[in-house]
Amino acid sequence: VLRGGYYVFTTDYLNPFPIRTIDFSNPVDVARHDRMVKLVQSMLDLHRQLSYPPGPDHERTLIARRIEATDRQIDALVYELYGLKEEEIGIVEAGAE
Repeated sequence: VLRGGYYVFTTDYLNPFPIRTIDFSNPVDVARHDRMVKLVQSMLDLHRQLSYPPGPDHERTLIARRIEATDRQIDALVYELYGLKEEEIGIVEAGAE
């Protein structure tokens, strides 16, 4: 902890985290990568739509629902990428609440 309550992280802190790399010679990895890129782009577009001139409440509600659905798809893809089982997914989702 630094002065003012700020934290500094070095690679020593990050090394224990399992960061999954994409093997671009593996068609399954490439497909997952491409799907993730599309989902993230969709999420960014939806948030942009939500932040621009407020439209009718029903349109904003529809966009918010699409954001939630896209978020769930991203989560599912990450769980698949890391090979998480139902029990592990439950632990992750319980921690996010």
